[in-house]
Amino acid sequence: MKNILKSRYSLYFSLFLLYICICFAVRLTLFLFSLSVLDFTLLATLKIFSIGIYFDIATAFFLFAFYSLYILLMPSRWVGNKLDKILTYFITSLSLFIVIFSIIAEFPFWDEFNTRFNFIAVDYLIYTYEVIENINQSYSIPLILVVLFSILAAIIYLFKKKHIYEQTFSNKPRFGKRFIVFACSLCALLFFSYFATNKQAEWSSNLYQNELSKNGVFSFFAAYRSNELDYDTFYEKLDDKKAFAILKKEILQENQTYNTENVFDLSRHVQGSEETRPNIILICIESFSAEFLSTFGNKQNITPNFDTLALHSIFLSNLMQREQEPLEVWKH
Repeated sequence: MKNILKSRYSLYFSLFLLYICICFAVRLTLFLFSLSVLDFTLLATLKIFSIGIYFDIATAFFLFAFYSLYILLMPSRWVGNKLDKILTYFITSLSLFIVIFSIIAEFPFWDEFNTRFNFIAVDYLIYTYEVIENINQSYSIPLILVVLFSILAAIIYLFKKKHIYEQTFSNKPRFGKRFIVFACSLCALLFFSYFATNKQAEWSSNLYQNELSKNGVFSFFAAYRSNELDYDTFYEKLDDKKAFAILKKEILQENQTYNTENVFDLSRHVQGSEETRPNIILICIESFSAEFLSTFGNKQNITPNFDTLALHSIFLSNLMQREQEPLEVWKH
């Protein structure tokens, strides 16, 4: 085992171990942030971290699978040459960049939704432009990139300091030995592909404990495959009877009476009068931020028609919707 760790696979196992350690640190940090809402018992804590490590290992096999394949296919006689070094640095740097980016992104996502990545994160990929603009409004993208590349450079420097790259480029195992290592990683990859599901982390009635047991990257791809979001988890609800009681009270007009006493029956008897046809215009705008409107403080006068409409209409300034994209509605 010691020979394998100090061989052509030195970088592969170092990346693997580094990822597990980073995931443990992230889980511990989120765990400490969430102490007030957790069932803080020894058994629950052990479950959170043991199940979490299981998913971290599964994710690591997926993240570094391509590099494992590269090691297998690169001929021994080319190990350590210029091409090998360029490809190795490129593949591992790209893998590390994805890891660092996903780890950093987990914290604001947890702060907003109190979960690991889910279908909301997947949905963000569809609205890439809007997401980047929103990030740019809240954070400095150049600063984020500087931090990302600084962390990446620090990890590469650490690996160089520990002679990990030197060991990777100096050892030239035969194809048979490389195939054994690759076959083992492939078996692990197939095992986790077929048997690891996010549902296995949902062992508690406490949502926070379930989410802490998951891995962010694994959850992201699980959400992509399932293509669904649990409505009951993410949206506040009223009891059906209470909701219908409120609705019936709000929609009933002076010339109307309900046909039955059934709380779920909205059918009404309307006392006839002269028909009126109000002039109503409903405007729904996709991804239109309120900051562009003079009504909300903008001084650039870039939306004069909308500003006029807002001033001479019934203007709903605090309208909420279920979707994640911004929405402004004017009713005239």
